[in-house]
Parts: sequence; structure tokens; C-alpha cells
Amino acid sequence: MKNNTFEEITGVMDRADTVLILTHVIIDGDAAGTAAALCRVLRARGKTVHIFTGEELPPNLTLLDADCFVRDREDLLDNYDLAVAVDCSDPTRFEKRADLYGRAALHVNIDHHRTNPYYAEYNYVDPDAAAAGEILYEMIRRAGWDIDVKAAEAIYAAIVTDTGEFEYSSTTAKTHRIAADLFDLGIDINEISVAIYQNERKVKLQVHSDILQNMEFLCEDRFVMAHAPKELFAKRGAVIADSDGVIEAIRGIDTVEVACFAKEIAPDEWKLGFRSKYDVDVSALAAEFGGGGHRKAAGGSMLGSIDEVKACLYPKIEAVFREKDGR
Repeated sequence: MKNNTFEEITGVMDRADTVLILTHVIIDGDAAGTAAALCRVLRARGKTVHIFTGEELPPNLTLLDADCFVRDREDLLDNYDLAVAVDCSDPTRFEKRADLYGRAALHVNIDHHRTNPYYAEYNYVDPDAAAAGEILYEMIRRAGWDIDVKAAEAIYAAIVTDTGEFEYSSTTAKTHRIAADLFDLGIDINEISVAIYQNERKVKLQVHSDILQNMEFLCEDRFVMAHAPKELFAKRGAVIADSDGVIEAIRGIDTVEVACFAKEIAPDEWKLGFRSKYDVDVSALAAEFGGGGHRKAAGGSMLGSIDEVKACLYPKIEAVFREKDGR
């Protein structure tokens, strides 16, 4: 498994007339921002480009929707010259859109998850990158392609969200240099910050309050888990995206080293998110639930009741801390 060069990947993009962009399911800021920026840059080069999400953007990311994102329009999505996956660690994370990716003539995979299996003909995977948006920025700059203000804002949104506003340990000097370059391109930092972080619906805070009522602690309070069943969202008239940010909040508890948040996306189908504060590799933990990700941020899934999820997860967590403590 090795990377293609930036020149090889941008060359493939330049030769394509029609491009389909896909991200992982339950789209986040890095996926949406990277996809939106690539869409704008390629459209400026005369390409026909669409991003197919299969879901609505979370309310705090709608600033990125500039006629690039489509849903329920499969008539637009056949016979593409090229399909580009961004921020998607594994093709299973396309879920129902996997066949669309496969139907394109050629495939590109741009990602920063270290569990990525290099599943396309053309791959660029950099686990040291703070965000997929960081990789895309370097790729565009290397190609000498133009970046307009809206594309720059999308890349900034990708980076700022996947670095936790530059707080996560994945943030590097290069990350800050790219952010400075984006400032020089004229991005409106206030508009982006307000849209992403200061524009919450009241129901989101109510959902967070409900979720925080069911926290459970293990291993001398070094592990915490919270969960959100479907009926919690239904009761509030909320959407799944209204639970975003919960896992970062519970990881912030002073004693906690590892946090898990489980959200029910279909009856007895749970998406699990894991976050680590120090040196526990949660990507290895997520792999036991059919997932993956980064050392400090990863995810997986499981079928069953929440009690069955806990019965499977908790012994694994206890084993992680026993090994960590040399017991």
C-alpha cells in the first residue's frame, strides 16, 4: 500500500469531464468542507461535479452548500468519469452509496485515517495530516489551481472542525501555516465561527442535557459512556446531528481518559464514537466493532440493544485499562 503523487491524482482529475464526490455517512465538517472545496475548484476548471451525501447537511454546515451537494437525485449520478472519496476510511462507510462509487470509470481516495486500506486506483492517505482538508489544500496548491474565497472557507471549516478548533494533538505548525494562507485569501473567520459554533438550535442543548443524564463510568472514572436512543431524538423533535459534540464534552471530564458515545441510527443499530485524551489507541478498539479511525478519535457500529452493546464493550474497556496499568 503506497500513495500516488499529488501530480498523478490531480492529473486524473484534470482528465475527467464528470466527477462524483463522496464522503462517509453521517457527514462532518472535514468531510463536507473538503468535498465542497474540491467541488468548487473542479467546477472552476470546467468540470461537471456533484457531491452525493444521501443525507442533509447538519445545520451548522449549511454555509458550505453552494449547489454542490445533492440528495435523492440518482439520475445525476450515472456514468461518471471519476469518483473521488474524501475523508472516508473505508468503502463500507459509503453505506448505500457504495455502488455509485463503484460505477465510475476511475476512483480516487483522499484521506487521513491510518486504518484506510487504499481502496482506489489512485490513493493519497496521510495519517499525520490534521484533516482531509489539509491534504486537499496541499494538493491544490501543488497543482497551481485557483482557490476562490468560498473554497478557502470550506477548507478552513474542514480543518477547524477536525482539529477541535486547533486544540487536538493532530494540529501541527503546518496546520497553522495553512490556516494563515487561508486568511490571506480573504476568508471571513467570523462568519465561519458563528455558523459552525455559535448558531445552535435550542433543541440541541436540550438533547445534550438528556444524554448527559445517562452517563456511566468505569475503571475508576477513567472511562465514560453515554448513549442516545432513537426515542430521545423523537421526543425532542431533534435529528441525530443534534447530538454532535457530546463525546467531546464527556471526554472533557477531568478523570476521563477514554469516552464513548453511542447513538441509535435505526432500531437496535448503534453508531459508536470513541475519543481518547492521552495514550489509549481507540482506533484499535473501534476495529473490534467493524470500524477504525485515528488513535484519539475513532468509530464503529454494533447491532443489538444498548444493554448488549455495553455487555460487549465494557469487558474490552476493562481489558484496555488492565493492560495499560500492567495488571
